[in-house]
Amino acid sequence: MSIVKMLLTDSLLSSVPEPIKRINDTKLSGFHARVGKMQSDKRRKIALYLNYRFGGVKGKQRNYLLGYYGECDLKDVRKAVESLKGRIASGEDVYATKQHALKQQFIDDNSPTIAVLTNEFIERDIKVNRKGIDPVIRMFEKDILPFIGNYKLKEITRREIFEKVLDPITDRGAKTQANKTLSILKQMFNFGVERDLIQGNPISTVKKKSVGGLEKSRTRALEFEEVVQVFERLPKLGISQQIIYALKCITLTGCRPIEVTGAQWQEFDFEKMIWTIPAERVKQNKNGERIHKVPITQNMVILLDELRAAFGYLNSKYVFPSTTTNKSGPGEQPIDRHSLSRSISRKLEQLGVPKFVPHDLRRTVSTRLGGDDIGTDPIVIEKILNHQLQGVQGVYNMQEYMGKRRKALEKWGNRIANMS
Repeated sequence: MSIVKMLLTDSLLSSVPEPIKRINDTKLSGFHARVGKMQSDKRRKIALYLNYRFGGVKGKQRNYLLGYYGECDLKDVRKAVESLKGRIASGEDVYATKQHALKQQFIDDNSPTIAVLTNEFIERDIKVNRKGIDPVIRMFEKDILPFIGNYKLKEITRREIFEKVLDPITDRGAKTQANKTLSILKQMFNFGVERDLIQGNPISTVKKKSVGGLEKSRTRALEFEEVVQVFERLPKLGISQQIIYALKCITLTGCRPIEVTGAQWQEFDFEKMIWTIPAERVKQNKNGERIHKVPITQNMVILLDELRAAFGYLNSKYVFPSTTTNKSGPGEQPIDRHSLSRSISRKLEQLGVPKFVPHDLRRTVSTRLGGDDIGTDPIVIEKILNHQLQGVQGVYNMQEYMGKRRKALEKWGNRIANMS
């Protein structure tokens, strides 16, 4: 290898003789050029380095790449060498500093986005550990990903989460939804920390009172007269028959909206007069096996007969078939349970009763069954609602109380029918 010592200049480096492989600068110690082989364009690639030893005589030998001649200005390189030598003299290992910066840049460039974390969170947590995943997925698709999905995890801040996600939900009046979104985001970021995708949860200390506000448990139970008024006015307000029948079914049985809207005809045994709701629609832990058996009362038989007469032409397996054709043909899907609450909220003023939601009808059943008019035993009411009994009762009381449940629901249904 032919090594020479000369002042590195543009004129020298533009035409380095073939034998020369390295040129040490005569003015700046350690500054040198390494000359490569002749390329197809008849030029030789020249790398510019600063060689130094860090840590004394027995310290580490460093070769700091400054750049390539022709890609950077030689005057600027010389100034950079002078600056680097000053930093080295003050005790900085500039080579180690550069390597750390390159590593950090690589990490930054390859930092995953919110969308990547969301996908992993849904696949490895939500789908594995939860039963009803559709509301969570809708939450991400509607209120989260369109606004912060492309943000890198290292870039997202608490302020941006508030401004782009949480505040807009609160501003449209959906305070409960804002709190739910805060909760799912916290869970997602904690998952990201566990999976080493993010260093910390940016909203770990945010409280509900700063988003949608503290929530109070709903206590709304409709009076007998209100129930009658609602079902007298609903058909006159342009609400679909399926929605009205589903709300009636909730009112007659005390079942949850999700249990009702997804009902299939095969679940009804008209010999034993029992409706068996499968475990996948029963509120419980994921993969739970508890089903819910509901006595079919005479009022329910009338309701189901009317449903068959109204929608039998669809030959649908669903009791409350959807007639929309956005994603499938008429009758191929059940109505969306969220359509119940939307229909009520849109027509609340015309209904002429204080605000209520479909779940309040279930609370109404529980409240009115326990009143003096019907006087149902609390344990029977708990069975009607499909609540798991607590304490010793939950361990030792295995009775279904089906006869008493049927009698209570018959009284309740007749009480409403007699008032209309």
